[in-house]
Amino acid sequence: MAPGNRVLAITGAFGFIGSRLVNRLQQSDFYSKVVLTDVLEPAMKLPGNYVYRKCDIRDGDTLKEIFTGEGVTDVVHLAYLSNPTRDLDLEYQIDVKGSENVINAAKACSAGKFVIASSDCAYGFFPGTPDHLPEEAPLRPTPGFTYAINKTIIEKMVQNYAADNPETSVVIFRPCIVMGPNCKSAVAKSLEGPVIIGLSGCNPIMQYVHEDDVAEAFYLALTKDVSGAFNLAADEGLPYDKMAEVASKKLVRLPAGFMKPLVSLLYTLRLMPFGPAQLSYIQYPLSMKADKIRKELGFRPRYTSAEAIRSFLER
Repeated sequence: MAPGNRVLAITGAFGFIGSRLVNRLQQSDFYSKVVLTDVLEPAMKLPGNYVYRKCDIRDGDTLKEIFTGEGVTDVVHLAYLSNPTRDLDLEYQIDVKGSENVINAAKACSAGKFVIASSDCAYGFFPGTPDHLPEEAPLRPTPGFTYAINKTIIEKMVQNYAADNPETSVVIFRPCIVMGPNCKSAVAKSLEGPVIIGLSGCNPIMQYVHEDDVAEAFYLALTKDVSGAFNLAADEGLPYDKMAEVASKKLVRLPAGFMKPLVSLLYTLRLMPFGPAQLSYIQYPLSMKADKIRKELGFRPRYTSAEAIRSFLER
């Protein structure tokens, strides 16, 4: 189907990344219609060819009805819980079962393009991991890190969908930490404190990508003839101590043997939203090679990791 005759559906259209993608799409006439699904109401005035359909992705029948009824040809799936909720079943129902519903709806409308957001966390955080992993590196989520575990399950479902539907071009993005003026993540909030907490003897590489560069990457995936998995990062990243310098914050390093029991206690007392497994994020190395996305998609980020951090802090 030629550009201009295509119909795009976006799940999670008014979330952090979805809203940036909606803004980017309004600069293009590639799609004749854009169908926006979310449990959130639009916070912006929409062009005449943009259709809002309120829908929870846990409602598979309604999602399928929307996709088929609106004549959807392409799908971007962005409806996920990005921050921990303490309700692991809720996270599974939304992230995993919801993604299964989106896949089934994409099958029902015979989508020609299917693009999803996974995460660098799917590679896992372990001692001895080489720096700058390629896309071929195995996915092995850190035990107890629910977000990463769910992303790995979703990726497997999507890979099976791609294998069973070779007529559909499937793209999986594995973004690093997404940062920018509109970011409200736990990682972003940690940059606003008086100090940045690190672990003794640990200086992992931290990669960041700006929210608008992420929107551009999704736009490129939709409008170019590409498929496969892509690491999504602006550059090679910053060592943890350099990241603290960019944020103009003092780095305070504490022993892991002290921090893990403390975080476990605070989580049990409901004083912290995540458990000790998430400390692996700042303990063990995890960085991605980002050559493929530049070569195959022509991705040219406008912001470096350092500039993405500053864009949040200086908003």
